Amino acid sequence: MAKYEKIALLFPGQGSQYPGMGKELYENFTCVREIYEKANRILGYDLTRQCIGKPIFGKKLGHKGDLNETVYTQPAVLTTSYACYKAMEEACRQNGIKLDVALLAGHSLGEYTALLVSGAMGFETCLKLVRKRAEYMSELGRGYPDAGLMAIIDRNGGLSYDRICDLCRDFEVYITLNNSKRQIVVGGSKKQLSEMARQLEREKKCATMLNVEGPFHTPIMKPAASKLKIELDKSNVSIASKPIVANVSTDAIVDPDHIRNELYRQVFEVVDWRRSMEKAVRNGGNLFIEVGPKRVLTNLLKDIEPTVSRMNVEDMKTLERTVRVLASNN
Repeated sequence: MAKYEKIALLFPGQGSQYPGMGKELYENFTCVREIYEKANRILGYDLTRQCIGKPIFGKKLGHKGDLNETVYTQPAVLTTSYACYKAMEEACRQNGIKLDVALLAGHSLGEYTALLVSGAMGFETCLKLVRKRAEYMSELGRGYPDAGLMAIIDRNGGLSYDRICDLCRDFEVYITLNNSKRQIVVGGSKKQLSEMARQLEREKKCATMLNVEGPFHTPIMKPAASKLKIELDKSNVSIASKPIVANVSTDAIVDPDHIRNELYRQVFEVVDWRRSMEKAVRNGGNLFIEVGPKRVLTNLLKDIEPTVSRMNVEDMKTLERTVRVLASNN
């Protein structure tokens, strides 16, 4: 087996949530249970039940039924992803494995998890910021019911970023997520997006409206970013112990001022995931581990750079598989 010289950890964002996420790790690791319990105290509601609890038919579900609402999704995905990381860290320790990570990155919301794992923020600071971020984004999004996001997909992998930029100018919408060679997300007026979708169909591209609460990562969200900036400026942010490949600038950042600026900008600017991952690969990353619910980022990375090794950690099976690979690499 090839030696992995540079290991990168990836953390998912909104859209990766699902009922039951984190359940197996919660049942098997004390450190995971402690993270969920701490999140419950910080947030003031039962996040644990929301993530891993089973619906009780005929009874009030409380926050459990709100998992797909932004204000609950973002804290839930952050907490679950961090819990998955702590379970991996503990499993490595139990097996005498040195978890030597070279790079971190997170997709949109996942950038907060990357910063948390890097030591740039404490868990309470990070979770409170994410709660505020979700509130501000959701609140502003509700004020624009006629705006949203649309995913553009080319299953043949021939999606031209420049062509989508030209169409965005023509239809007065914005690129929001440059995800991979097969997927770009755009945002703005739903009417304009629908017209753009008809043009894309003529060009043999698939366009699908996304079920989100607003035109996230577009200039429309700048007032939400301005509110968040006030919270970021008040929050304790330290120098990161590992570089985080930033969503917007795609720079490897560690400095608190750069971190605050990145988190401010990514609310209303393009999340350039494809270019971030291309840079991470150029910098020597050759094992990428997605830590958190689903395999969204693993699949995007396969489209971006199919030659690099990819794994994920979200339950006991994937954790054990990843730990075996890391053990053989030590």
